[in-house]
Amino acid sequence: MGELLRALRKHTSLPQTALAHMAGMTQGTVSKLLSGHTRYQHQGRIDAALSGLGARVGQREPQRCSPTVIDHDEFPGTPVEAVRHAQILWRRDLGGSSHTNLSPLSSEQLTTASLRWLIDRPSPIPEARAADGREVSHAHVDAIERTCDMFTALDHEFGGGHARTAAVQYLHSEVGPLLRGNYAPDTGRRLYAASARLTAKVGATGYDAGLHALARHYFMQSMALAHAAGDRAMGAKALALLSHQANLLGEAHSAVDLARTAQAGTADSATPAVRAMLAAMEARGRATLGDASGATRALHEMEQAFHHIGPEDPSWMGYFDGSEVADEFAHCFHDLGYGATAIDHAQLSVKLAPESLRRSRTFAALVSASAHLRMACPDPEAACALARAAITDAGHLRSARVRAYITRLRSDLAPYASSRHVREFDEFLSEAPVAQA
Repeated sequence: MGELLRALRKHTSLPQTALAHMAGMTQGTVSKLLSGHTRYQHQGRIDAALSGLGARVGQREPQRCSPTVIDHDEFPGTPVEAVRHAQILWRRDLGGSSHTNLSPLSSEQLTTASLRWLIDRPSPIPEARAADGREVSHAHVDAIERTCDMFTALDHEFGGGHARTAAVQYLHSEVGPLLRGNYAPDTGRRLYAASARLTAKVGATGYDAGLHALARHYFMQSMALAHAAGDRAMGAKALALLSHQANLLGEAHSAVDLARTAQAGTADSATPAVRAMLAAMEARGRATLGDASGATRALHEMEQAFHHIGPEDPSWMGYFDGSEVADEFAHCFHDLGYGATAIDHAQLSVKLAPESLRRSRTFAALVSASAHLRMACPDPEAACALARAAITDAGHLRSARVRAYITRLRSDLAPYASSRHVREFDEFLSEAPVAQA
């Protein structure tokens, strides 16, 4: 018990209070176990505490679960469980019940799941041989990956609200039967990894559409499928998305914890692009917390890793280019109050981003606009002009996150409400498609 607690403290930034909550013990007991000054004698309590911390204790009995109930507070421990949980989620999403009936996943539940991903070894993918199952080949997996590329492009250009339902339908009607089909273990690992990637993308569209509770469930299922595939990089990507979302929702401490857990889980395997992505997520959370030194350190790690990106990086990390690096700098410096520096990086991000990345360009431009209000001499006129141009270029982009950026900008403009430029900007927003819910 003490060794496990010390390992978790070493590889994550979790405080003793969080470990105590997960293990079901007092903080005082955790402190004594960490220092080696006490031992647990009751085997039942030991098993319960180890399970809460993410260790697999003994053999799990098969879970009996109705088709419409998912134990989402428990990280699926086997490939079969991961598939079953994911398929229930996809079916419920298509039925429309998930948006209102899914219980939100708390930061504590995400912490527990991420730690289980960190320390639990994946079970081998069994060689599936269902009598009525489809024969799955590498060509089927290639089709899933190509389809994910297509939905990714649509998401970047038109927003998460554009083709989300179509992507869920593809998961349910095409990917689901393949996961229930017949495949050799090596094909199965590729299939699970591709399914994890598409599940994460659907979660990202839900996140962008403002369906935050639903998106968290998708990210959890992506992490579980990636874990079953033994794909640590894809699992880290799901954690990075959870971190990004947590930061947007005001849970910056959780955002940092999730990013650091992903870093710990890929310490020996992360490629440069994955390291850069995870450092960027940690920097975002630290910037939100006002931790300038921590954010600067993480940004430096991101930049150093970025310079070593090469062909060994996953193809799905191709988005992490110079524009993305500049955007991460812009967001962090904006949140830390360094307006002039944020403007420089935001403008560079817009310059480097291709036209097809419409949402990313909009984010960077709105950060640049908002940063004009974080200067020593705030310039609301420039802020309104830049924001107006960005929103016009966004067109009919369907993104709740973009609306959140606009809402934040309007709040920042409130002290200048009497300005003609601000009044005209408010009138413009009342007609702008992207600003409408």
